[in-house]
Amino acid sequence: MNTQPIIRRRPPQISLGFMMLMMVVFAVMSAGLLYAARVPAVQDELSVLMTGKSPAAGHGVSRMPHIVFIMFTFTSPLLLAGVLSTAMGVMRWLDRRKSKPTVTTTRTVMLDNVTED
Repeated sequence: MNTQPIIRRRPPQISLGFMMLMMVVFAVMSAGLLYAARVPAVQDELSVLMTGKSPAAGHGVSRMPHIVFIMFTFTSPLLLAGVLSTAMGVMRWLDRRKSKPTVTTTRTVMLDNVTED
């Protein structure tokens, strides 16, 4: 006989905040990929990757947009995490300030009730 109770778990759920965070991350990644698709140096490297042949027209292309794209790719997740963390911290701080009740201490109340002999 099995006397152990059956544990029923809730199905996994994704919160709205997490879903919005993932949408922001994928939107930033898509913007980077769109930018990369328009950079001639990246187009040349993709054509070498796909066909194995180097295009002759790409020799005079500046590498600056390629460098900017690579720096954007490496730094954007860190910058995005920093901005989102700062925004969440500011929102929590404002929420704490708004919902903070006024507190009277018991020491002041006790001192008011003391009479001198």
